[in-house]
Amino acid sequence: MKHISLSILLLCIAAGNSHAADELRPRITKPVNSLLDETFPNTTLGKPWEPGGRPGSFSIVDGALQGVAKPDDHHGPSIGVPLTGQNFTIGFRFKYAKPGYFLFLLDGESQFGGAAHLLRVSLAPGQTAIQQDRGEPASHIAQGKAKREADKSGRVLPTPTKEQLADPKFYRVEKLASQPAKTGDGQWHQVLIEQHGNEVLVQVDDQPPLPATGTVLDSRKSRIVFLVGQSGTVLVDDVKVWENTRQPGSPSAAAKP
Repeated sequence: MKHISLSILLLCIAAGNSHAADELRPRITKPVNSLLDETFPNTTLGKPWEPGGRPGSFSIVDGALQGVAKPDDHHGPSIGVPLTGQNFTIGFRFKYAKPGYFLFLLDGESQFGGAAHLLRVSLAPGQTAIQQDRGEPASHIAQGKAKREADKSGRVLPTPTKEQLADPKFYRVEKLASQPAKTGDGQWHQVLIEQHGNEVLVQVDDQPPLPATGTVLDSRKSRIVFLVGQSGTVLVDDVKVWENTRQPGSPSAAAKP
């Protein structure tokens, strides 16, 4: 693995963005090992990218990865890259060619057993949010099946009960932090995500950094994933992933920058 200096990192994440590089510098982590550096130079999509969902949803358009969610695709297509490590720093650019929904996921070993989504960073046009997945994979699968059956019959599933939410095995997505966003303007936006242990810090352009502390994130990671939904079309470029260490003397993610 090659070592990346902090100065090189700043140049990388600033490329193609009008915002100053120091506005998107790592704040709590130090990138050490480069795991992925993707600028989509080819005209066709190949390894290491692994698309899922409806075939043909992802392609290379004008040197960027394009994901399209069809109106009848309730889940939305996803695409990922297998990567292994404990703590990740992730940078990329994205823009909405058509308003919809865009989600970054970090998968890994669930403390409830098996592989699962651990971290979610929602980049909806009006809000940036940090979420974590909790509960057993079997519960997740069962709820997904119930949701598909409800959609087919036009029913709406009831909200989880207090008893269900009190059960640690019951699958749920928990929002850890959120803030307003203005990313649905059809322009390119820069994202930098730092995950170390259970701490997360998300930066989008020159907006205030969004911190969060989870309970299930400190485990071995296996994959990064992008998901497009709600009939949206999203372009992604300059995807870079590093393993990281904690910056000496840096404050916790929850501390004010």
